[in-house]
Amino acid sequence: MRSLAFAFFSAVLLFLTTAFLPSPPDKGEVLLNCNLNSCNKVDSLFLYEFNGVVFKKVQTAPTTDWQSYQFKVPATAPRFYYVGIEGNNIKPLILGTEEKVTMNGSCQQFQGAQLPDSELNTQYEEIKNTLNQQKNELTNYLRQMQAANAQNNVEMVNTIILQMGDLDRRRLEMLESLKKTSPYLSKVVALNTYLSYQNHGTSDLDEISYFATKYFEFVDWKDPDYNYMPWVYEGIKGYVQTLASVNLPTASQKDFMDRILHQIPANSRTYMLALGGTIAGFQAAKSPLMADYAKLYVDKYKNTEPEALAQIKQMLKMSSSNIIGGEAPDFTMNNVDDQPVKLSDFRGKVMLVDFWASWCGPCRRENPNVLKAYSKYHDKGFDVLGVSLDKTKESWLGAIEKDGLVWNHVSDLKGWQNEAAQLYGVSSIPHTVLVDREGKIIARNLRGEALDAKLAEIFGE
Repeated sequence: MRSLAFAFFSAVLLFLTTAFLPSPPDKGEVLLNCNLNSCNKVDSLFLYEFNGVVFKKVQTAPTTDWQSYQFKVPATAPRFYYVGIEGNNIKPLILGTEEKVTMNGSCQQFQGAQLPDSELNTQYEEIKNTLNQQKNELTNYLRQMQAANAQNNVEMVNTIILQMGDLDRRRLEMLESLKKTSPYLSKVVALNTYLSYQNHGTSDLDEISYFATKYFEFVDWKDPDYNYMPWVYEGIKGYVQTLASVNLPTASQKDFMDRILHQIPANSRTYMLALGGTIAGFQAAKSPLMADYAKLYVDKYKNTEPEALAQIKQMLKMSSSNIIGGEAPDFTMNNVDDQPVKLSDFRGKVMLVDFWASWCGPCRRENPNVLKAYSKYHDKGFDVLGVSLDKTKESWLGAIEKDGLVWNHVSDLKGWQNEAAQLYGVSSIPHTVLVDREGKIIARNLRGEALDAKLAEIFGE
C-alpha cells in the first residue's frame, strides 16, 4: 500500500489563492475600496460568502468609471469573504477588524489582486505561502522515502525521518507563535498542522488510524472563528479524499468522518462548511457516501440555503454516473451497422462499458486483456459494450477487425464530444465502467488482473 500521507499530500493542494470616491466608514463598519483595471465595462462587483457548497452574494458594488468599486461590511471578528465577478474569478480576503482595506488588481485575474495596506491579509498571504512550502517539503520527503524503502536503504529512511521530525518541529513552533501574535490566523495553521506518523505514531495505532484520528488534533471545532473559515471545507475535503484513497472499507470511512462531524456544534456554520467538504471529498472519490452526506445537507438546510440545495440536488442527479453503487445512466448510440443500441438492452448481464479509440495506444494494448475476460466469462453472463471516441468510421471499424473485438460496439463519431463519454465524465481513455445485472455501477477503470479478479468474485470462481 502506498504511503497514506503521500496519498494525501500528493492529491491535496491548497486551493485558496483567489478607487472609488473616498468615503469614510461609518462607526462599526469596514470599508473595502477596490481599484481595478481591465474591467471592460464591468458595471458591478460582488462580495461573496462561502457556505460549503456555493458562493453566496452578500453585497453588490456598482461603479461609474469601470475601475472603482466600494463595499461596506459590519465590523466583526475576522472572517473570510470573496470579491469578484463570478465564482471562478474571485479573491479571498479577511475583513472585520481593519477600518479600511484597499484592493488593487485586475478584473481579468482577481486572485492576483494585492491588499497592500492590510496587515492581516498580508500576514495571511505569507502564512499561506509557508504552508504550501511545508506541504511541498513533506511531499518530497515521502517520495524519497518510497524510493529508499524500495531499495531497502535503511540509512536513507532514517535520515528522511529525522528531516520530517524537523519539519514537525517547525510546524509546531509556527502554530504556537501565531497563537500569541495572531490568534485568528493560528486557526488556519491548526487546520494544516499534521505531524508525521513516522515521528509521532504510537504502537496502538497503524498509519491509517493515526491519520484518521490525529489529522485535526490541533483544531478546536467549537471555536467560533471557524464559522466563516473556508479552510474548514478544504481541510475536510482533503481528509475525506485520503480516507477513500487507501482502500479503507466504506463503513470505516463513514465512521471516521462521523466522529469528526460529531465534534462540531451542529448548529454552527463550521458544521455547514465541514459537511460541504465531506460531500465534495466523497464526490471526488466517486464514493456512494457522497449521497448520504448530500441528503443530510438537504435535510438540515432545506429552509435556509436554497441555492446550495439546488446545487446539491443537481450534483446528486449527475453523480449517479460516477458513484459506485449508483444507477448507470442509460444511453442510445448507433452500432457498426448504424442501428441504435441501448445500454439497457443488456440488462440482466454483467456489462463492461469500455471507452476506447483506434488511435489510443494504451486502449489497443489493453484490448487483449478485455478479450481474455470476455472469452472466459461470456458464457456465464458477462458482456462488453465498446464505446469508441473515434471520429472516422473507417478507423473505428479497422481497429475492431484488427484487434478481433467480437463484442458489440457503438460510436457517434464525435471524438471527445462522444455523448456517452460526456455522460459518464470520461476525461481519459481507456476508461471502463463495470455494471451489474440490475444496472448498478460496480466499479470503474478495472483493467487486466484487476478486472479478472473482480469477475472471478462476481461469478464465484
